[in-house]
Amino acid sequence: MTSYIKLTKQKNCNSSSAFTMIELLVVIIIIGIIVAALTFNFTPNKLQIAADMLMKNIKFTQSLALKDDKYQPFPNSNTAMEENRSKYWFKQWWHLKITNTGNTIYYYIFSDSPSNSSSSNFDEGYSHLSELAINPMSKKYYIGAIVSDYSPELNLSAYGVKKVEFTGYSSSPMPNNMGNRIDILFDSEGNVFLNEGIAGDSNTNPDINPLKNVRHLLTKTVKIRLCKDTTCTNSNCIAIAISPSGDVEQTQCF
Repeated sequence: MTSYIKLTKQKNCNSSSAFTMIELLVVIIIIGIIVAALTFNFTPNKLQIAADMLMKNIKFTQSLALKDDKYQPFPNSNTAMEENRSKYWFKQWWHLKITNTGNTIYYYIFSDSPSNSSSSNFDEGYSHLSELAINPMSKKYYIGAIVSDYSPELNLSAYGVKKVEFTGYSSSPMPNNMGNRIDILFDSEGNVFLNEGIAGDSNTNPDINPLKNVRHLLTKTVKIRLCKDTTCTNSNCIAIAISPSGDVEQTQCF
């Protein structure tokens, strides 16, 4: 009798400490849900990373314009060109320009200066490496392609961006010649401008006025849309809003 009681107790103990098939299935399902949730949360959103980086660099460009102490040079001769330059002696501006070269969409940050010593026009882009901003940490140029020491984080195509749209500007004159590029400028007071092309002119008496013809003070909030497809929709797009004061924030695409 004593042996029977011991055997019965042992069976009861064994049965109570073991997992049933249903319990095992429940545990496996819970583990699967946790793994799926962690995988989803830790999969990087490349479009969001690209938008965050672009917003940071727009503010960085404005900070460069505010603290840069480079000026347009005094005239070094008595020519009409140099005399006209001296009328607009001012601190150099800074650009952030998004461009599409072939199948690569990237942007770069550069300072504003005439294309060469004999030119009356400002660059539409950088004319030499000394005009490009340099990352103080990596010592690489703030450009997403082209040069050898480039910064890959400025290459929007690397984040899956297939199209960049510019929208929201309704003031006159309308910057309608921006083509496949978006050029945002900041002056030494942090004001935001849009650039359509080469500033200045090449008349007989050339004028280097930085506001001439193609640069327009931003008077209304605009959007830059980064899209994962060639057609932008709410599901594949992140928009960045830029206000006239230079405030930058993420917003709805449409």
